[in-house]
Amino acid sequence: MLQKFTVRELILIALLASAKFVLDFVFGAGIVAATGIPLASAFFSAITAGLFFSLLVKLIPKFGTLTLFFLVYAILELPTVLGGAPGFWPKIPINALAGLAGDIFLILADYKKWAVFVSFYVLSAVTLPVFVFFLWLLGLPGVDKTISLVHLLILAYWVLGTVGILIGMQIFKKVKHWNIIKQVKSV
Repeated sequence: MLQKFTVRELILIALLASAKFVLDFVFGAGIVAATGIPLASAFFSAITAGLFFSLLVKLIPKFGTLTLFFLVYAILELPTVLGGAPGFWPKIPINALAGLAGDIFLILADYKKWAVFVSFYVLSAVTLPVFVFFLWLLGLPGVDKTISLVHLLILAYWVLGTVGILIGMQIFKKVKHWNIIKQVKSV
């Protein structure tokens, strides 16, 4: 059940987390700036989350992959407006626990294709309200708008995340025969 990660796998996890961060920061932060609504970047990050979620499950189907991915991502987003205000430390445990829950669900579902979708939906339904709760607890400006929209955020996250998952699966079909992917999976 528990397998060790190779250096190549760890590098790939870190690279994919960094790529998600860059995409979310450039496009997601622009959405937050334009709307003034905390967590509005979730509309864009839902697509990237689904995309990278499905890629990781296909490329490195090992327990701990999602936990490491979301942990690295949370550390990168800490000094930015992604997932809340800069320095909003609950980003790290929320993301790491979400990744751990995803890993547990996927291992129990034996990494079946449908499990990627269900796991993503459950994590979204839990993670977004937890983020909003912490934003409210800290009294961040604009959180009232977010609270009134949380149910729409979850629904949008599911729909957009599904699009991201489908895109990720199509990308995987295209790249699974590349030598670099075979090298990561061969060890």
